[in-house]
Amino acid sequence: MNLNDLRLFIRVVETGSFTAAGESLRVQKSTISRRIAQLEDEMGVRLLQRSTRKLQLTDEGRALFERCRPLIDELEQTRDQVSALNTEPRGLLRLTMPPELGAFIMNGVVASFMQRFPLIEVDVELSTRLVSLIEEGIDLAIRVGSLNDSTLISRRLADMELGLYASPGYLLQAGMPSTPADLAGHSCLGMRRNNNSWTFSNWQAGAPVPLEGRLRANSITFLREMALQDLGIVRLPHQFCAGLVEEGALQPVLADYQIPPLDINVLYPSRRHLNPRVRLFIDHMLETLQDHSWVNTH
Repeated sequence: MNLNDLRLFIRVVETGSFTAAGESLRVQKSTISRRIAQLEDEMGVRLLQRSTRKLQLTDEGRALFERCRPLIDELEQTRDQVSALNTEPRGLLRLTMPPELGAFIMNGVVASFMQRFPLIEVDVELSTRLVSLIEEGIDLAIRVGSLNDSTLISRRLADMELGLYASPGYLLQAGMPSTPADLAGHSCLGMRRNNNSWTFSNWQAGAPVPLEGRLRANSITFLREMALQDLGIVRLPHQFCAGLVEEGALQPVLADYQIPPLDINVLYPSRRHLNPRVRLFIDHMLETLQDHSWVNTH
């Protein structure tokens, strides 16, 4: 049995299509189809039922997948570990992260990583969209906030302390709220995804406080600018507003009420196929972020 053909078969099952498998492995779709057909001929059984809409495993294909998947994973990990002992890390690492996280926190991490490992190339997509890591061939994603995708392996990197801020002009017009309950009468500037309420650890046992407001966006930089234009109260990382608070352009709001910190997590499709570049980058992030002023790693 050709182990490379078996590896292609496993990748097709994991991604759900010849196209997605080809993109993740950088192999032509036609090549994958031909080699899996050769694997079926060699074994004398059909492994996949093909249709124009989807692929479906046969009973024989499912048995092969379940039996051989952990074996191939272990072989690949052993190969990578042995290779890493004798060669300097090299190759392409694909990352995705939100734009502001890249610009204000991960910029130094990526730069120092590339200086430390000069033969590794890095491809970064700065985007707030939810990327399908397997289908798009992304090695790992760095995301902020709650995680909803249980199919990915996640690891907490750090968290950011948050606060509420508003401009003196807005507070002069609308007044300073005294408790979180007063937010119902204020314009609150929020993120687009999952932001219909804010919570406070020391207010009503962390019960959600509904928000009122006409403006939502997917950029904390934009929301900060809108707060500076007297449009409302915004929830942002402390360090993102510290300079503006010192200048008097923004003021803390409800500072006695504690907002739960915002988690920063790294996600990857599986502990399997965790090549040395990914492992090196995760270890480098954990090491580098310990000294970053914006985040807490403990």
